[in-house]
Amino acid sequence: MSTSPLYSSIKNAFDSAGWSYAEVADREVIRAGFEAHHTRVDLHVQAFEKLSTASVVSESLQETTDPAKRERLAELAMRVNQTLTVGNFEMDWDSGRLMFRLSNIFPDASGDISIIQGLIHNTVGEMDRIAPLISLIHQSEGPALAALDVRNMMNREDLLPPVESEETSS
Repeated sequence: MSTSPLYSSIKNAFDSAGWSYAEVADREVIRAGFEAHHTRVDLHVQAFEKLSTASVVSESLQETTDPAKRERLAELAMRVNQTLTVGNFEMDWDSGRLMFRLSNIFPDASGDISIIQGLIHNTVGEMDRIAPLISLIHQSEGPALAALDVRNMMNREDLLPPVESEETSS
């Protein structure tokens, strides 16, 4: 199987960033894992040659079939999506697992390495950002789960990763 120029660019994006990855046999798909602030983020990047599109998808590590938890997770996805400019959270309803999906259509069939890397950074960051909220929902039971205020949970600054200032990063 010959690889498309876009898939080659995806592999180059990983190689130039020094990121480890595994290729999926007979598909233009890369699987990778990243250690983020709150959690490990596993993702896959797929090239759609005919559309000149790259898609990055990550899945939460936790799943549930508990209807009450699944409902809270769906609410979380909906509320977070309202705050996003690019990408979106989705839920596999049967497994109760949240996913973040981000795609880009390139005007050139070979894509752009910096944009591909940005898609990956964004996907890792968004999944990491809501990981503690997912955990809070999974840890809650009965009346505590019913009392969770998802909108207010999203405003908890104590759950955000520390932001480096210019003073600390130099």
